[in-house]
Amino acid sequence: MKPSDPSAANFSRRHFLNQTIAASSLAGLGGLISSQSEVQAAPTQNNKAEKKHAVRFAHLTDTHVYSGRSAAKGMSEAFQHAQSHDTPPEFILTGGDAVMDTLATTLKSGLEQWKIWESVLKNDCSVPLHHCIGNHDVWGWDKKRSKTKGTEPGWGKGIALDQFEMKERYYTFDQAGWRFIVLDSIHYDENIIYRGELDQEQFEWFAKQLKNTPSTMPVIVISHIPILTASDFVFGEILVTQPHRRPGLSHQDNYKIMKLFYQHPNVKLCLSGHTHSTEVIQLHDKTFINSGAVCGLWWKGNHYHTSEGYNMIDLYDDGSFDHEYITYNWEAKK
Repeated sequence: MKPSDPSAANFSRRHFLNQTIAASSLAGLGGLISSQSEVQAAPTQNNKAEKKHAVRFAHLTDTHVYSGRSAAKGMSEAFQHAQSHDTPPEFILTGGDAVMDTLATTLKSGLEQWKIWESVLKNDCSVPLHHCIGNHDVWGWDKKRSKTKGTEPGWGKGIALDQFEMKERYYTFDQAGWRFIVLDSIHYDENIIYRGELDQEQFEWFAKQLKNTPSTMPVIVISHIPILTASDFVFGEILVTQPHRRPGLSHQDNYKIMKLFYQHPNVKLCLSGHTHSTEVIQLHDKTFINSGAVCGLWWKGNHYHTSEGYNMIDLYDDGSFDHEYITYNWEAKK
């Protein structure tokens, strides 16, 4: 089934730019939960002498770039740092929330943020990129604050898809014997703006992709909103006073996704962002890694004991992996 998003149809960012600029629940948790603030490495249990390294990539998520707080400089330093290792990543996977926010901003403000994002990547990224859509990348869903009606060209995910050069809002690609499945976990909800969930069309597509993947081929699943998270502990006080935000914290359909995962032992790893916190959940034979944010506390410093950073992931041919959360020593502007 071909994925689609009505908001992305017949939309050209460059044309639109010319025309316009000129004028966060804990679910099913059993096993090991860990949360770290600085660097976290998890060596796999297999003997490294018996396996071969397949690919290294960096997961940079939640950059939230905009014109304030030297955010562009911070994003630039993060991307440069990720590519400066003795063994650099073969590609970078951005995990969503590329810009500060377009959910509740005017079109002009949103396009200005995307222009900064595009400029930093052009100047400071020399490796291939793969992208995932985040909730703050979506334009205008908060109609009152964005002053939109929902009928504007590019409304919703159209602008983000164009900026990311994504033909579809969810997709797959293969690298070094691994299959990457990138999901769109941002589901429109007119009452609370968005919720973590796969629409039915996407879920059926996802199930088909897993079914058609050889059982011997390891799979990594990428989503912006985590499928599983322990962040209820982090945001518990907020959720007590603002319970309407709970559906946006994690996937509300994680029970369906987990049921699907149990049919496919070759699903090894799930990567996400969104909460700006580092965490690793081992549930049976599945590992869920939530990377901290490039921007930390929206460029204001440490976020709930997690410094600004990114995850470096090493995949092996036997389906195992290593991961390390790396900070890049950003000093927040006072």
